Amino acid sequence: MNTALTASSAISVIQPKAPAPGSGWARAEQVLAMPQAVSELGYPWAAWAHYANGMLVISAVEKPEPGPGEFDAGPEYHLSVSAMGRRCSTADAIWALGQFDLLDAKEDNHTPSGRVRNFWRPVADPLSGFECPCQDSEPAMREDKGDFVWRGTPR
Repeated sequence: MNTALTASSAISVIQPKAPAPGSGWARAEQVLAMPQAVSELGYPWAAWAHYANGMLVISAVEKPEPGPGEFDAGPEYHLSVSAMGRRCSTADAIWALGQFDLLDAKEDNHTPSGRVRNFWRPVADPLSGFECPCQDSEPAMREDKGDFVWRGTPR
């Protein structure tokens, strides 16, 4: 498999999280359907595949814009976790979070029937555990017998 790096060319002091060397993960930007679209977002990112466990992770550092009056947590690590492009279970997502040293990241999905699970954690260690204000203000929709939660936008 060709592992040529095609990840974002965005320059940042803060780099996306990576798994520990020798943990079975391989760089895998070429397995993404739309790497150019991800790169156009302007954030540093890298895709990782764990073929033995069938997992795909896009690891990025992003700066979400807070809404009026909301707390600005600064840049955040963002892990999109899937079972090679299909929604994975919560247990699989937790395993992947551990592999990227992000067990304290909070899940926050905004896509109905989403194929990935999205996890966020502020880069600033003192803000570990921070949850997006949308967790309290947007209605929670449950799928997969409650295993997957996504939030619509408030009316």
